[in-house]
Amino acid sequence: MSSRRSAGRKRLVSDRILGSTEPRIFTRPLRELTEETSLGFEAIEFAESLLGRPLFPWQRWLFIHSLELAPGSFTSDEFPRLRFRTVVVEIARQNGKSYWLSTRALWRMVMWESPDGNPPLILGTAHKESAANEVKRLAHKALKNSPALADITGRDHTGNGDSWFEMLDSGARYRIEAATDDGGRSLTVTDLLFDELRQQRDWAAWAAMTNTTNAVYSPQVIAVSNAGEDKSVVLSALRSRAIKEIEVYESRKAAGTLGTYEGSSLFLAEWSASPDCDLWDRSGWAASNPSLNHPGSNITDEMIAAQTELVGDTGSEGVPESKHRTEVLCQWVPVLGEPLFDEEKWAATFDPKSQISESSPIVISADTSHDRRRTWLAVAGWRDDGLPHVEVIAVRAGNEWVVNTLAHRLGFTPAATVIQGRGAPASSLIEFLELEGIKVTRCEGSDLGISFGRFSDRVNAGTLRRGREPSLDIAIRTAATVRFGDVLGLNRQKSADDVSPLMACVQALWGLESLPTDAPFRSAYEDDALMIV
Repeated sequence: MSSRRSAGRKRLVSDRILGSTEPRIFTRPLRELTEETSLGFEAIEFAESLLGRPLFPWQRWLFIHSLELAPGSFTSDEFPRLRFRTVVVEIARQNGKSYWLSTRALWRMVMWESPDGNPPLILGTAHKESAANEVKRLAHKALKNSPALADITGRDHTGNGDSWFEMLDSGARYRIEAATDDGGRSLTVTDLLFDELRQQRDWAAWAAMTNTTNAVYSPQVIAVSNAGEDKSVVLSALRSRAIKEIEVYESRKAAGTLGTYEGSSLFLAEWSASPDCDLWDRSGWAASNPSLNHPGSNITDEMIAAQTELVGDTGSEGVPESKHRTEVLCQWVPVLGEPLFDEEKWAATFDPKSQISESSPIVISADTSHDRRRTWLAVAGWRDDGLPHVEVIAVRAGNEWVVNTLAHRLGFTPAATVIQGRGAPASSLIEFLELEGIKVTRCEGSDLGISFGRFSDRVNAGTLRRGREPSLDIAIRTAATVRFGDVLGLNRQKSADDVSPLMACVQALWGLESLPTDAPFRSAYEDDALMIV
C-alpha cells in the first residue's frame, strides 16, 4: 500500500464529521431563496408532514435550490414558474438519491397545478428498467403508507412490459419506460426522472426522452447519478456546461455586473471530494457523502473506512483506486490505459469545418458492438484538399434498423458498403443487405489488419480529418488490439469500451482507399441525406 493512501489509515476519531449539506459545486440562485421564491419549502413540508418521510439536510437544500422560481415568479402566483428546466445531481452511491427522487416525483403529482388543467405525468427512466422501477416502487410505497393519500392511490401496474400507477382523484400518473431513442415518444411529460445518467454513452435516449417535456408548462428533467467516466458522454457534457455557467456567474459577481445576469435553465448540484483529496481524508468523505453520520443514515465512517481498506495499488491487489474514487468519493477519473495514438496526433485530426467534397465518392460502413447493444454507421470520402474525411453519421440500439436504413433512408448512394465479412456481430447483416440488392464489400482476413494499419498510418502522418465525435475519443483511449499475422487490428471483446464507432470509421476509410478511380458517387451533404447521430 502506498504511503499516500496509508496516511491516516484506521484513524477514525470520536468526533464524527457530518455529511455536507451544501454541495461542493452548485448553480447559484438569482435571488434569496425564501418561501416566496422557491417551491422547495412546500416540497419539504409535503414530504415530512403529508408523506411522513423525514429528509436529510442535503435533501432539504436540494429541494429549495432545484425548485427556485424564475425571476418575477412567486409562490403566491396562481401558476408559479420554475427557473430550471434541467436539474443534474451528482452524489456518491447509497446516500438517498432514489429516496429524494421518488419524493420529488410525488410532490409534483400531488401538489402541482398547471394552467391547462392537465394532470402531471412523471416519466422515469434509467439504463436499466429495474433501476427506474425501484424509484417508482419507493414512490408508490410512500403513498400507500400515507394515511392522507393511500385511499386515492391506484394500484401499481407492473408486468407485461408495462409499469405505471396513478392518483385516483386527479389522474396524475407515474410511468416507466426504457432509456432508448424511442423512449416516451408518444407521451407529453411534466417531469422526466433520468436515473444513473452516467451510463448514457451517447445522446440518443436523452434527445428522444427530454423532448417529451416540450409542450408542458414549467417542466423539469431531473438527472441523478454518481460521478461518471470519460465514456459518460451526456453527464460529462451537461456537467461541463453547468460549470462554465457557474464561472460566468462568479466573474459577473466579481465585476459587479450581476444586475443584468439572466442566469441559466441548467442546474447542477455536485457533492464530491476535491480532485486532490486523499482516500482517507474524512472531509472528502463528508463532501461526497452528504448523508454521512446523520441520524438514520447507514453511511458512516466505519462503512467508508471498510470500503477504503479494500483499495489496492492495482486491480489485482484490491479494488482499483479509480473505481473507488468514482463510486465513494464521486470524483471524475479519466479512463486509464494506453491510448492507441499519441494524443496530440489524434487531436490534430479534428477539424470542425471538415467535410466531404461534393465531387467525392462516399463509402459507408456499419459495425455492431460486441454485446450487440448498438450499431454505428460511418462514412468516408475525400475533401477538396485531397485528404480523407471520416465521420460517424448514425447510432441506434441493436442492428435490426440497419438494413432498412441502408436500403431506403440514406438519401445518397454509397460507392461501397463495407462490413466485416466473418466473425463479427455485424456480419449477420450481409445476407439481408444483399437480399435488398446492396452489394457488400467484405473486410475480412488480412484486410482487418491492413485497414487498421492504414488508419493508424494516416493518424500518425497527420493526413486524416474528422469531425467531433466523443465516442471516437473514448474508443481511442480504451481500445484493445489483436494480432492478425504481422499486423494489429481492433479487438471488440477485450476493449474497455465500445470500439464499434472506430471500427466503422476504419472500415469506411479502407473501403474508400480501395475504390477504383471511376467509382460512382453522390454527395453526402444533399438536403435529404441521413445525419441522425
